[in-house]
Amino acid sequence: MTQTQDWDTAEQAVTDGAEQLITAKDHRQIRAWAVDAGVATKNLWPKVKTELRKQLDIDYDQIRADAIAAEAAHIEAAAKDAPVIELFCAGDDEVASYAVCAVADDHESWYGEFHAKDVIYRAGDELSAERSAADKAIYLAGKAREKAGLDTVRLIVHTSHHDLTAEDLSATASRHRVAVSIELTDQNPAIALCRAPGYRTWREIRLDSLFTPATAS
Repeated sequence: MTQTQDWDTAEQAVTDGAEQLITAKDHRQIRAWAVDAGVATKNLWPKVKTELRKQLDIDYDQIRADAIAAEAAHIEAAAKDAPVIELFCAGDDEVASYAVCAVADDHESWYGEFHAKDVIYRAGDELSAERSAADKAIYLAGKAREKAGLDTVRLIVHTSHHDLTAEDLSATASRHRVAVSIELTDQNPAIALCRAPGYRTWREIRLDSLFTPATAS
């Protein structure tokens, strides 16, 4: 499709979905509408957000940012005394790979090459590689939380990338009910794992082993 056709498609989609969009309760319902309407693609979604502002005075990005900030504050308060998980993470743009491993036991590791459709990683962008790896660390902590039957957990992400921030991870953290903090380290075993042969999936990890001993109970 041409750019003009993309804009026409976005405009018509928002016009047709106006009633549903106006009554949407949050950004997730808006995004779900876009997926159902087939306009949540990389090319169409930015144009749809422009049409949302122009036609319906709906600022999706601001609604999303406000909701995530509120959720993060709520989760942070709820997780004040929650069990703690500590994970190393690393993303390597040179070989397009990631690794996450437990501080308590670095044999509990998840590593491999970035999927071609990875929503965060962009080839040539080292920070996006690190962000994607940290995003996977949050996902892993969320799975451990679910298995343990906990409402929230606290996750300390150990990274060697100075530009990674907890704010970068807030959307995923809110979705998985994980309160995230960042700690910089010069001793990061995940870096070497980025270049390990083959791969290991998160399903091979003993999720209960991720919790630090003092908070495991």
